[in-house]
Amino acid sequence: MQLKMSSSRQICSRNGCRKVAYVESNGFIHPYCGRTCAFEVLNNPPPTPRCKNPVCSRQRYIDPSGIQYDYCGKNCARQHLNPKALNCSRPNCQKRVYTDPQDKKKFYSYCSSACYWSECSTLTATQLSLLNKNDLDYIWAHQRFISMLPNAKIKGIFRLQMPKKLVDAHQKLKKRMANQNRLSLNAITQKMYHGTRALCDPLQYIKQPSPTCTVGCGLCGIVSGGNDTACSRHSNQMWFANNPSVSYGYCDHPNKVIFMVDVLSVNSLPILIVDKNAVSYNKSFF
Repeated sequence: MQLKMSSSRQICSRNGCRKVAYVESNGFIHPYCGRTCAFEVLNNPPPTPRCKNPVCSRQRYIDPSGIQYDYCGKNCARQHLNPKALNCSRPNCQKRVYTDPQDKKKFYSYCSSACYWSECSTLTATQLSLLNKNDLDYIWAHQRFISMLPNAKIKGIFRLQMPKKLVDAHQKLKKRMANQNRLSLNAITQKMYHGTRALCDPLQYIKQPSPTCTVGCGLCGIVSGGNDTACSRHSNQMWFANNPSVSYGYCDHPNKVIFMVDVLSVNSLPILIVDKNAVSYNKSFF
């Protein structure tokens, strides 16, 4: 393609070069005078300053058009702009929790989802947390639940972080299923519900967030060891519904307990029946 010099005499973008930039015959102006300067810049980019978040060591983000931002990404920008935010819940993490950019009162208990999963990978026993009503996990779970069971009175929502062996088995299966079906991880993760019976008073968890029953209690059993098909009353299979109103019918205590569960399935169906423990992972319960 024939190139010609610009009549506007735009200068080459490489620092120190005073030559005129080239313009294509169709009028497109190149940022550099020629290949030599272009390759010089591409092969020796100027050092990018560090993210302005003082606890972050990453470089600042530069978008495809070359615009440089003050932070490495949205998370650091939002954390640094809200110095009153709480510290991340993961021990030894010095970052601030993620806060809603539209409403600083709403937050996520961790600085990022990566930090949440990092903590799960160290647990040898289930970790329970009673969620604050301003926690974004609480808000999302509450809104979704109430939209399908509008008359329900939620006493509390607990975050469940299962032991490392359960997390690893679930994550490994998720990645394998996604690769086999050429789908994203989110595409095969279905948000489902599971109702169970409780031999104890579920409200005890608000004061003491740990299981107390030994045998026969669905609530304490799932909290302790996750979903175990061997304990199922339905031929070693576990049933999950995409609507909590269905799961509600499987709860026999005056204070109902319903788990919110990630279930791995290529198909999104109203009812999913599984016979492998790793297929499901409990995220929270009401």
